[in-house]
Amino acid sequence: MESRLDLKLDTLTFKPDPEPHIVAQKELCLACEERPCTIVCPARLYVWENDQMVYNCEGCLECGSCRAVCPRGAITWRYPRGGYGVRYRWG
Repeated sequence: MESRLDLKLDTLTFKPDPEPHIVAQKELCLACEERPCTIVCPARLYVWENDQMVYNCEGCLECGSCRAVCPRGAITWRYPRGGYGVRYRWG
């Protein structure tokens, strides 16, 4: 069963920026035990696979919570360039 958030996320469109607006220093991520980015990201962009941090800029809701909660300062986040990124629609 889909949650209300999942239904809202399905209404969004994205125009990927060839220049990533999120950069994670994966060597710092390896030392992180808490991994709060995997919890706070509403789009669930951060996952661990085979002891590696894997993330995808496409689908980012541009809230910046990943950078705010990173205890190691491993995540550099900025808004995508104009014309790129998430496109919110009413609905």
